[in-house]
Amino acid sequence: MAGQWESRDLGNCPHCVRPETHWFHETRPKVRDDRGLWFSLQLTPERAKDLYEWDLKGKFGELIEAGAQMTRTGRMALKFALDVRNSGTIGTDILVPKKGFAALEGLWQARFVEITDAGLAVKGDVVDPGPRNDVVPKSSPDAILEDSPVIIAIIDDGIGIANHRFRQGPTETRVKHFLDLALIGKPRTNTSEDDVLGRSWKGDDIGRLLNRAEEQVYRALGLIDHTSELRQPHRAAVTHGTHMLDLAAGYDWQTEGEKAKRRPIIAVQLPTQVAENRSDTWLPQSLKRALDWILVKADELSDELSVPRSSDGKARRLPLIVNGSFASMAGPQDGYSDVEERITQFLETYRGNGPKDLCTFVLSAGNSFQLRTAAEMDIPARDSGEISWRVLPDDKTPSFVQIWLPESEEPGKAHSPQQVEVSLVPPRDAPDSPLPSQLDAAVEWKVGGYAAARIYHERVLRPGGSRECVTIAIRPTAKDQPGEPIVPSGLWSIRIKNLTARELGIDLRVHRDDVGMFARTGARQSYFDDPNYERFDPNSGGPINDERRGGDPDTQVTRQGTLSTYAYAKGVIAVGGYRNFDGEPALYSSSGSDGSLTASSYSLAGMQAKHGHAKPRGKAVEKGRVQGSIKPPDPVYGPDWAAVSEESPALSGVLAAGTYSGSVAFLGGTSVAAPQVTRALAIKIAEGGSVESLNSDVAASENLIRQKAVAAFGKSKPALSDPRPLRNGAGRMAFKSSYPKRR
Repeated sequence: MAGQWESRDLGNCPHCVRPETHWFHETRPKVRDDRGLWFSLQLTPERAKDLYEWDLKGKFGELIEAGAQMTRTGRMALKFALDVRNSGTIGTDILVPKKGFAALEGLWQARFVEITDAGLAVKGDVVDPGPRNDVVPKSSPDAILEDSPVIIAIIDDGIGIANHRFRQGPTETRVKHFLDLALIGKPRTNTSEDDVLGRSWKGDDIGRLLNRAEEQVYRALGLIDHTSELRQPHRAAVTHGTHMLDLAAGYDWQTEGEKAKRRPIIAVQLPTQVAENRSDTWLPQSLKRALDWILVKADELSDELSVPRSSDGKARRLPLIVNGSFASMAGPQDGYSDVEERITQFLETYRGNGPKDLCTFVLSAGNSFQLRTAAEMDIPARDSGEISWRVLPDDKTPSFVQIWLPESEEPGKAHSPQQVEVSLVPPRDAPDSPLPSQLDAAVEWKVGGYAAARIYHERVLRPGGSRECVTIAIRPTAKDQPGEPIVPSGLWSIRIKNLTARELGIDLRVHRDDVGMFARTGARQSYFDDPNYERFDPNSGGPINDERRGGDPDTQVTRQGTLSTYAYAKGVIAVGGYRNFDGEPALYSSSGSDGSLTASSYSLAGMQAKHGHAKPRGKAVEKGRVQGSIKPPDPVYGPDWAAVSEESPALSGVLAAGTYSGSVAFLGGTSVAAPQVTRALAIKIAEGGSVESLNSDVAASENLIRQKAVAAFGKSKPALSDPRPLRNGAGRMAFKSSYPKRR
């Protein structure tokens, strides 16, 4: 299987398609939809107005003629953003068929648009209903009134919207708007509002189905279809989205009816491909689309529920909290990725000139603390470094590694010389001299006429210049379908040569590649294999649960810097997980990076300002748009808060609703920590409080937890006298459950 390394011309590849998407689109025809790609654009307000007008005679006319489509709510969200922003840039998404790639490329070359991302489209037969004109927001940002309803929005997989925990009467749902992006089967009801590759229902339409058995509701909505080969989470006894939504907004309508009515719900069902493929191939585009839809529907819901009106006569915009129990293990971790900027745009657009607490995004911190998927290398000038990448056998999915270089030290110069060369050495029978990576191009390992591995080397813009990103993609190590090429498992060597006259601090991240709930993808998580990395405590034999301890000082693998890359978006509240039994961080709960941080310098008041990432080398990475439309915030070092994600080392997870009414299940991970913060924040805002006041409550809870722990375990326990800012953030939130404790 020796093969050879060759330079690859990507001239026929649409500009700025993310490498993971390009690799899947080229090597995995089974998972793609050949009708086009979703492209993310950044536009000046003037250009955004041109796109919103959707004029065949305008600048985008050729693209529209080629069959490009915008979702109805995406176009409306673009108008909402135009009403708020008159400078900087505005992000939006557009579905472009292959025959429209040339027109889009022409707009980019003419500097009319900035293409920031592209992702795969799910397969489906829902057509474009056509653009809708005269879009005007129905509500107006204003001060939050005490006892105001608080909208809970959830973006997740497998949301049991028919469950009694989300009702306010026998046949009356609190799910006021529901968007299905999974497109598993054809609905048996004609009440849906179809959009580009998506369907949605209003609460009244769902309510008319609730006199049926819950499974029949999901069949009527096309979420269960025996003729479909797609994964169907609603067939299972427990689903991720149902569990998360119960923790965030579940109530017993028979005993807590008034509370339930004050928590209207907006739900987005993610494509099943998101849970089947964890490598950021599907999630970014789905997330951005979900945010646009939530923005519009929350505005409509405010118009429906808001009393009294705002000072301008419009409905008063209701406070909105979005829960996202998902994470990305790779990415720039600097706040500038397209997803992070779109999250910030969403928050700023909904808030308008109102208070910050009008819109909040709560996100899980991630579960990659122990996975050995993060590494750091400091390579001296004109020197080289090497790290081993362990790719497991019987992995039926592609594997990816992403390498991020620091920002160029030539401010304002977007096209500085190539800083590194990256080479990949496969295990066993492989070429002796691999071809190094080439900036703005790709090199690939060809075996028997097909690409077994590829290295993409690209440059991305940043405010002071640019950063280089190198993505390594390899084929599966086991066949998922007959005739599919595979690559050898074992230790792959990644070599990095520093071409500059200065030392470079380099971050490496392995993409997530585990198996999602009820998915049968055959995925196996690869990881960095460093003999100097210390996994287990030599005294107890248990896994080391201390982010400040990595074994030999020369180890390249690190537990720090494992925080979800989405957590670096300005305005996001990232939530870690801890054990209820002893207050220790959960073994899997991801960590930030310490930088120059010390326990004494991390104040509880730090939560009041959203931070960015600080490298262990002491260099803070600030966040904002390239054109400066987002003000860079202060640096962040880890999750903002922590909530209970397991009872004890022996009792994993927390209890919440199963898929069907009356059932209870337990799930763990930082996924279950985030909705607890969502629930607590909704209660606090409804009482007239804010994020800052909840932060004070968390501070009091932290002190109480520490006092109880000292009483139970003694003052000698190290974690009790040394706060954990990297894992617990500003503090641990007290655990309140609607279910009895397990014994």
